[in-house]
Formats: sequence, structure tokens, C-alpha cells
Amino acid sequence: MDLQNQDIRMIVTDLDNTLLRTDETISDYTVSVFRRCRDKGIKIAFATARNLLSSAIYREIIDPDGDIVTGGCLILARTELLKSIFLPTVQSTMLLNELSRHPSIKSISARSLNQAYSSIPIEGRICIDFSSNLPEDLLHCSCRTDDDRYIKSLANRYDDLSFLHVSDSDLYDINPKEATKSNGVKIIAEYFKIPLAKVVAFGDDFNDISMLKDCGIGIAMGNAIDECKEVADYICDTNDNDGMARWLETYLL
Repeated sequence: MDLQNQDIRMIVTDLDNTLLRTDETISDYTVSVFRRCRDKGIKIAFATARNLLSSAIYREIIDPDGDIVTGGCLILARTELLKSIFLPTVQSTMLLNELSRHPSIKSISARSLNQAYSSIPIEGRICIDFSSNLPEDLLHCSCRTDDDRYIKSLANRYDDLSFLHVSDSDLYDINPKEATKSNGVKIIAEYFKIPLAKVVAFGDDFNDISMLKDCGIGIAMGNAIDECKEVADYICDTNDNDGMARWLETYLL
């Protein structure tokens, strides 16, 4: 791919293990590169499985123009909510009830627009057992289990939901099928009137794969899973070596 002829107008980045180092910090060098990209008129967007609250500290540092949070359930341009996607009520209620009774499930979490729930005590979350209906619509839920076969059976039966494994963990994120980072990028790009061909995206895990494939340039981190590297146009250095910032400085600045 000839980057000399690419007019990149938006950078989209995952947070954990991509923009963020393993210790969940952003280096001064990376911050300076993003400022220089902004000075060139390039838009910046986050695309993360984190929620708005847990990504707030990084928004203060980078000041993105757009946010795709909770894996694509909420899409914002600055403070303007462009789209919210909720779990289908009937399926999510049945699923949470089933998860609460299955012996392989270690814990369950769920999130609405304004509240977080968990089956185990966690600070900042309401502790419940998920055996009865919740009083509000949910954006997202997750569970921890080592039983991959059981999760596959759920995916076959709950076809309006996506079950995404977080690599190197026992965590599965469960979202509405429509709620993906890739769809979020399309919504933000359309809002800013930027063609997808002029978007560069960075990621490292399963929920980044479609985004890397659909954007004009998809870049996998050096620490990314093999599945990301296989679909990427480029592979940059690792997150702990400021891989994204080094790529941006080399090719865009």
C-alpha cells in the first residue's frame, strides 16, 4: 500500500494494549504525536470495550473527537450521543437467568446507561444474582468462565447477541450483534463526512478485527493476537514501545 498517496483524515484507536501501555499509561511521546496529528486537522476517535467512566481519564489526555465505548453500544461525537444500542430485552433476560444457574460461570456483570451490576461484590457496582429481571434496559453484559464449549452453545442459541472472548483471559463480552467497533467507526466517519478509506485503525484483540478490515488502513499492534495480524495492512511495534505513535510519526507526520 502506497501511503504517500493516502489522505488520512481520522485515526481510530483501541485503548487497552494498543494506545495504553501494559501499566495503563500513555507516554508523553505518544501524547505529543497525537497533538501533531490534530494540528494537521486529523480527527481522533477511541474505540474501546471500556465504558465512558473508565475511559474518561484518557479522554482528558488525548481529547478525542469521537468515542465508541462499551464495544460499540454507545457512539458519541464529543458530547453528542450519535447512537445507543441496547441488548434485546427478552434474550438478555433469559441469558442472564441461565448464566446465573450454570455451574461453570464464575461471575456475571451487566451495564445500563447509568448503572453497573455484578454477581460478586465489586466497588461501584450493585451486587445482584441475575435470577430475576433487572429494572432497566441493558447495553452490555459479560461473564467469566473456562467452559468455551458452553459459550459456543449460547452463541448458537442467542443469535441476536455476540459473544467475544477477551484474549488471555476467561472473560467473554456479550453485546447486541449490531454493537461493534466497526459499525461505530462508520457512524462517526459519516458524522464527520470522512470516507472509511481515509480512516486508519489500530487494535490488538478479537473485537478489533472487523474494524481493522473495514477501515482504509488497519494496523495490528506488535503484541496483537495472530487473528488481528492476519487481517491487518501493517503491523507496528508493541504498545509498550509506543508502536502506534511511532507508526503515525513515520507515515503521517
